[in-house]
Amino acid sequence: MKAYVAFLMQMMIWSSFSLIEWLSGRDRLFFRGLMLCIFMYIAFLLARQLGLATRKAALTTIGTAAVYFAGQHVIWQAVQ
Repeated sequence: MKAYVAFLMQMMIWSSFSLIEWLSGRDRLFFRGLMLCIFMYIAFLLARQLGLATRKAALTTIGTAAVYFAGQHVIWQAVQ
């Protein structure tokens, strides 16, 4: 159950990442990558705070990031 709650809360983090990325549309690629790393670290810390083991927190974070980026890709393809 902890992993499910972490997944849902991390998806909220990725939604805020999407909003902030949209607001900073003219930033250079380096700073967007840095922002991605910061959000991944925050998502990982959230999972650890919820009581997940380090390995499970890392896998949950990577999983939510993959779901987010796959969803963004599908949405982007549907719009074009």
